Amino acid sequence: MKKCLQSLLFVFALYSANNAVAQNQVYWREGFEPSATPACDLATVKPTAFTPGYFNGNAGVWYSGGVYRTTGTGCPAGNNHVRLSNFNTAGPDSNFMVTPIVDFGIQEFHFLRARASRSYTLWITSDTAATTTNWTQPITLKSWGNPLCVDTTVIIASATAKRLKIVTKFGIDADIDSVILTSFAALTPVKFGGISAAEANGIVKLNWNIETELNTNSYVIERAIGGDKYVAVGTIGANRLKSYSWIDKAANAGANYYRIKAIDNNGTYMYSSAVKIVLGKNRNAELSVYPNPVANSKVNLQLTGITTGEYKLNFYSINGALVYTTSVSSQGSSLAKSIDLPNVIKTGAYTLEVTNGSFRTVKTILIN
Repeated sequence: MKKCLQSLLFVFALYSANNAVAQNQVYWREGFEPSATPACDLATVKPTAFTPGYFNGNAGVWYSGGVYRTTGTGCPAGNNHVRLSNFNTAGPDSNFMVTPIVDFGIQEFHFLRARASRSYTLWITSDTAATTTNWTQPITLKSWGNPLCVDTTVIIASATAKRLKIVTKFGIDADIDSVILTSFAALTPVKFGGISAAEANGIVKLNWNIETELNTNSYVIERAIGGDKYVAVGTIGANRLKSYSWIDKAANAGANYYRIKAIDNNGTYMYSSAVKIVLGKNRNAELSVYPNPVANSKVNLQLTGITTGEYKLNFYSINGALVYTTSVSSQGSSLAKSIDLPNVIKTGAYTLEVTNGSFRTVKTILIN
């Protein structure tokens, strides 16, 4: 049996008008469409027995029992949707669907119904491994007589919710379509982690990490030579990954500055921090830190004239006590790295030591 995977945070364009309905940011949407990317592989044949199991949806991996994918009375008619089949005629409620793991809490739950006179019970949990136990029942939703294919909104308002379970009333079939979750609080479409650059034989490799990626369309790599303005030198599509890389085979001798421009689906954008890397031959080993004093607990460092390998970064207080240590990896003769400092490093003066055992250099830095 497959494990429930992390939600892919995939938002596709089906019923884009529902974005206007949601009061918070839509970051998760499921349409159960086999033509989407990724495609929903829920079986299209009505099950003959109540056998819980997993299926791949458009937004991740669901856990369910007594469900299948069908068309006809979808929203609109002909669209794929889920039917929860009637297996228990006398109770208890049994047919259910458990969403993939979600990352930012749940403020609102939205869905479209393809049949009238249906009742649903909603459950939430903070347990990412929960399937049939460890659930809290926040609300019982009755939808008697409501119009079909109209957005139904349920306020969940849970900052800790990681999964939501939909259970239908015994004795009836129930159809559901276009499931939407909104975030508990406002979210930045992209939250960058660290960005680094390494050079080998005149080729620069950029790496950057992503902590949050919502509705992101693409990343544009921008480069500035010396004091010149930034220009776009490459573009890659956003693929809901935790890390990305890009290779610059046309970097210039001297100082090269790089930053990443994240472009949202609606055209808005934001930038990562910048990294600097110096190319050239016959340089002595050198450590640069900028800005110095360091602001916002982010250290940007540049190592040039070094060899490939692991380098340890040790931060010493003014009294000589080792406060924090981390490491970086160089794949060539130059390395640029952006490092987020932990809370243990307070305002004041520190000595930064960079060493790989045979090589050692130090620099005094100030933390604002």
